[in-house]
Amino acid sequence: MLISTFELLLKSQLPQDLPPAVPQEARNLSRNVIQGYFLTIANLSSFDLVLSLVFTTRLTPPRNLDDIIAFLDTSGNNISGSLSVDNAAIAGNKFRFSPLFLAAGATGLFIIQPNIVAKPELLNSLDFEVRGYAEIFLSSLAGPLTDINLQVTPEHRGTFFGDLSQDNITDRGLDQIAYSLPVQNGGLFTLSTSS
Repeated sequence: MLISTFELLLKSQLPQDLPPAVPQEARNLSRNVIQGYFLTIANLSSFDLVLSLVFTTRLTPPRNLDDIIAFLDTSGNNISGSLSVDNAAIAGNKFRFSPLFLAAGATGLFIIQPNIVAKPELLNSLDFEVRGYAEIFLSSLAGPLTDINLQVTPEHRGTFFGDLSQDNITDRGLDQIAYSLPVQNGGLFTLSTSS
């Protein structure tokens, strides 16, 4: 079932190749931003669930799956995982994070963002943009289930930053932003294994 669109960023707020006529004061306003997609999922059922999240996007070279990292937190411990290509996808533009285990009555937080942990060079190039849409499914690994209710809340969260070579980056405009994304039916989804 379709959840929302998503956008992952690691970019400067202003283009690198500004026309010479842009005054220096305007250039000084620009900061950099790293933005991730955060999805809170609440299992409203009395069953432990196995979920799959599917992200549809076009990763154009030089972007690849190694540039993206994903985490799932259901108990205060981030579990990092990898995205794998969905072999059934047409044109290879669907990427699946699965299995996601969510206990009955539990709430988990799924995070996907630019992988600055394994690829810190992404911070130097500041040329990362990935957009697409996210879907959620019940995995067939859990057996046949019908009319399972989930509450999902997607949002983008970002951190603005300036020159990272400074000892104290807070002096260079460190700030944060978070905003919710629109979802159908207020985020209350009813899923079945076959959907």
